[in-house]
Amino acid sequence: MTQLRLAVEMGHQTAGLISCAEAGINNKHFNIEHLATIAKILDIPIITLFESVDQILKKSD
Repeated sequence: MTQLRLAVEMGHQTAGLISCAEAGINNKHFNIEHLATIAKILDIPIITLFESVDQILKKSD
């Protein structure tokens, strides 16, 4: 799924929020409502979005 398609399915007209939140720029981020919506669109349990968090945090230490 493209950033644009995901953004449109979330109710946005452009992929700006998605691309900025993924890159962590312009102080954009996904909140829990965004994550719940993304999980629903992707038809996955929301917990799936957090499965690699421990690995990411270890890399940043």
